[in-house]
Amino acid sequence: MRRIRGVLVVLAVAALAACSSGGSESSDGGGADMAGPEVSQEQAEAGDGASVSDQGAVGRDVATETGERQVITTAHATVVVDDPEEAATDLAALTTAAGGHVQNRSVHQGEDDADYQSLPSASMTLRVPSAELEGVLTDLTDLGDVRDISQSSEDVTRTIVDLDARISALETSTARLEEIMAGAETSADLIDAEAALSERQAELESLLSQREHLADQVAMSTLHVELTTEPAPEVTADGFVGGLQTGWQALVSFVSVLVVTVGVLLPWLVLLAIPAAIIFVVTKRRRRRNTAPAGESEPEVAHSESS
Repeated sequence: MRRIRGVLVVLAVAALAACSSGGSESSDGGGADMAGPEVSQEQAEAGDGASVSDQGAVGRDVATETGERQVITTAHATVVVDDPEEAATDLAALTTAAGGHVQNRSVHQGEDDADYQSLPSASMTLRVPSAELEGVLTDLTDLGDVRDISQSSEDVTRTIVDLDARISALETSTARLEEIMAGAETSADLIDAEAALSERQAELESLLSQREHLADQVAMSTLHVELTTEPAPEVTADGFVGGLQTGWQALVSFVSVLVVTVGVLLPWLVLLAIPAAIIFVVTKRRRRRNTAPAGESEPEVAHSESS
């Protein structure tokens, strides 16, 4: 009775697989025939009424619970140092010693202009083996004052398990298609098998690339480090020295304001000096004309009085 039930389930699953693959594999003459034996074999091995997709989901859940967790870790840190460029060199050496490498590095020398001022700084992106990340974060204290550290993790165990299952299925399907191509009797069957094989190989390469990227992210953690400096403190003097400094600064400020004021007024003074000079010259000439006749009349008056 159990064997009969297994045969009935096999036939039902084969029919469902043929219907679902009709749209994507209509050009593959041996695709439906190939899917049937695979499903039948897996169902026969299962020995119960569960579907293949349910068995795969249960298998992935078991692998997720019992297998090693796959976690992607990313960390950020800010360190205050005396010389960011030198600290960046030391941090690169520290990363290399831990088995990692520098992915990105930028150094800013700083600017000290009258209009804009910025402090020296450096920014680094490091790839560190996941097992060595905590040690590298601890060693940051050797570079300077660690101000803040943040760390985040992403569990990708289920994603990797799903990718592995899909990759395994595609590899099996690719191998079956290669066997079909080897035993193809007509050109049409060979062409259909080649088209299906090319599609599966492209999908397989994409999945392998995703799997490799996730494996790299899990194995090597990413660490972003900002190296900065603090502005120099302003020293203020007290007593006589402080008063002398304050007086000197006041004198310099007064002279600066005076120079600016003269510079602003000088064009106006020049402009006003021209009409003032003309008025002065005209006024002086009028005075000369008015005083000349008065001087000549004085002798005549004196002469008349004497006579």
